[in-house]
Amino acid sequence: MSESGPDKIVTDATSDGGNCPNCERERPEHFCPRCGQNDRDYARALRSVAGEFVRETFEVDSRLFRTLKLLLFKPGRLTSEFSRNRRASYMSPVRLYIFASFLFFLLLSLSGDFGRVVAMGVSEEDRENVLSEIPTEANLAAFREALSPDQRRKFDDIIARPENDTGRQIVLSATLEGDFEERNWIERFILGEMIDILHDPSVIPRRFLANMPIAMFCVLPFLGLILAALYFRKRRFYVEHLVFAIHIQTFAFLVYAAALLLPDSGPGAMVRAVSLLIPYPYFVVALKRYYESGWVLSIAKSIGAYMLYSLVLIPAFLFSIFVTG
Repeated sequence: MSESGPDKIVTDATSDGGNCPNCERERPEHFCPRCGQNDRDYARALRSVAGEFVRETFEVDSRLFRTLKLLLFKPGRLTSEFSRNRRASYMSPVRLYIFASFLFFLLLSLSGDFGRVVAMGVSEEDRENVLSEIPTEANLAAFREALSPDQRRKFDDIIARPENDTGRQIVLSATLEGDFEERNWIERFILGEMIDILHDPSVIPRRFLANMPIAMFCVLPFLGLILAALYFRKRRFYVEHLVFAIHIQTFAFLVYAAALLLPDSGPGAMVRAVSLLIPYPYFVVALKRYYESGWVLSIAKSIGAYMLYSLVLIPAFLFSIFVTG
């Protein structure tokens, strides 16, 4: 009596003289030693393919569960597993990071009404100071002429607003500080972005959501460099420090994503506020466990790492707002 079952069906469907159909090299086992392709063949009955799909799905879920268990409840342990080259049972660091960042920024985009224009607060004293100096028609014409056609249209819309409009007053004050063309390229860039934002303040969250995920991913290597410098005596490879940084940022994304699901009033608001502080003690514990250092040293180096990382993170935050998405 012949064997039956999914494994036997797959083997029969893919058997080609023991050769891999992808690279045509000999495949002695379930995976080709040259290209890595497995022996599964999906060009077969739907029932068999569906069963295989379900099995692979639960395999991924089990890896995700094991990965999140270590990441969330055992700071530094997941990176230790990576350093020991125990990778098959867990999701890859980059894949996990992409999943967490996507989840966080998706929930962030759904949690706020970005179409709503928030009035910018200006004190009465500042309002009176702006109104005390009124630009001449020559000032306005010279400033307007130096703008691009699109910014010129936005400039006209802002100037046409009521006299007590905050955006209008800020633009009028900018026209008093000399000709637009006489300023350096940095000042011209900032003024151009200011006109865009004052014309439609909702561009701030839109640009943030469009650019911040990429900016955060790009600055992660700097956190890895900071950790490599702080723990150079541990003689670890840079990639190990980088993976540690990825795991730390992934944990922060997951915590913040969970906080966004809570109500913004009552006890939920208090839990939200506390959740903003959770990544720091997690970072300290992870440093202590992974780098095997004392509490005092871990706290000191965590403060140093946060201060140095902020020097890169703040420009990345500004980049995400002022660079068009």
